[in-house]
Amino acid sequence: MKNIPIQVHIEGQESKVNTDWLAIMATLKKRGLENDELEVVYFELCAGMRVTTRGLGLAKTSPTEALPGLLYEPKFSARDYAGMLSA
Repeated sequence: MKNIPIQVHIEGQESKVNTDWLAIMATLKKRGLENDELEVVYFELCAGMRVTTRGLGLAKTSPTEALPGLLYEPKFSARDYAGMLSA
């Protein structure tokens, strides 16, 4: 899974926040999603679908300009990334 830009809103609220997949993945793991469920959410977002799960509405965005502090590709080895998914 690559890091992708995500727009998030909390269900029942109007405000939206731009963030990235790695931040949302960590949040969803804390809210109880398993690795296979995270993969389903990721692939649905990549397909252009809007996803609602664990009180969050998610959509992939295509920012026209760079978002400061977001969308970096972490420099992990494959082993480190696998460990991050199982944590």
